[in-house]
Amino acid sequence: MNSKERVLTAISHTEPDRVPIDFGATMETTIHARAYQSLRKNLGLCKGKPLIEMLKTAGFVRPDEEVQRHLHVDVRGVFPNRSYTTGQEERLADEFGIGWRLPDEGGLYYDICSYPMAEMELDDIEQYPFPDPRSHTLFENIDAMLSGICGEEFPVVFDNCFGNGIFQTCNQLMGYDNFLAAMALSEPKADYLMDRILELKMQFWDEVLTRYGDRIDIVKELDDMGSQINLLISPEMYRQLIKPRLKKLVDFIKTKAPHVRMMMHSCGSVRKIIPDLIDCGVEILNPVQYTAADMDPAALKTEFGNDLTFWGGGIDTQKVLPAGTAQEVKDEVKRMLDIFMPGGGYVFAPVHAIQADVPVENMLAMWETVQEHGRY
Repeated sequence: MNSKERVLTAISHTEPDRVPIDFGATMETTIHARAYQSLRKNLGLCKGKPLIEMLKTAGFVRPDEEVQRHLHVDVRGVFPNRSYTTGQEERLADEFGIGWRLPDEGGLYYDICSYPMAEMELDDIEQYPFPDPRSHTLFENIDAMLSGICGEEFPVVFDNCFGNGIFQTCNQLMGYDNFLAAMALSEPKADYLMDRILELKMQFWDEVLTRYGDRIDIVKELDDMGSQINLLISPEMYRQLIKPRLKKLVDFIKTKAPHVRMMMHSCGSVRKIIPDLIDCGVEILNPVQYTAADMDPAALKTEFGNDLTFWGGGIDTQKVLPAGTAQEVKDEVKRMLDIFMPGGGYVFAPVHAIQADVPVENMLAMWETVQEHGRY
């Protein structure tokens, strides 16, 4: 069974020969540049090769093909270009005009420092210069990425790096306090902005699937709806305002390309809306943050394992992977495999991208344990 067969079997809820592994097919299953430099050095691979940037504001990079093959990674990803304009004091503005800055000199991550719509009313928002989701610049490197992937050997994930989700992009444009208040007060500008982001996303996926639909197996959308302890908005508000728009987007994607599988990334405690995600047509859930409230992995597998493929949840990336011993990492990975493996419907990855402070020994312990215990 090759990698493509392995992944497609797993997401069809049938047990393949072993658990498929993802490392680098999405922004949330990749690695920070600092940790990756240590990993490449330890493996003795890709010496002198420049790092391939994936998400500048998070410090994430794309693993090299040589490293992915060494680690028996089964999935490959392609990504549109993110564009930034650079200002003073390590400040950036992305294509939506959202401002980012490094909080400390030499810092690891950028934080949002300016919300371009913070003071805008509806008339101003209607005139805002949104980016073009069909811009050639977004796609100028996709052909080269796809040419380096054997479509018969590996499944391809197209990861949407064009902004964020419907909910999160609105928050990042208006500011969280402003947008959440606008939602709660049923202000017309909140509805307009959500509909405008939905429209842009539909245009984006129309362009993607027209150009590359025959090469794509999985499409990934995202919207962080959870904190560590609960949803960011009530389930009722989600169902009234976000769910209908997500369903419209998923229906559009599946009508355009019925063969693609729909992945949704949402961090945190999202158990309360998992049935809604399934109703919307989501087939794959990432990152399965099982340390968040109400996200017990065994309960999730029992309740939703027939409807969802869990993509992630392989090991806690907040405490165990960065701060545990190698043996604690192995024990936790094995525990998660025992929970998620039965019946298929599982692709292994950590709960989120490997962060800058993770020791190489722990990374290797993680992958070695999957190889040893991840066979059916």
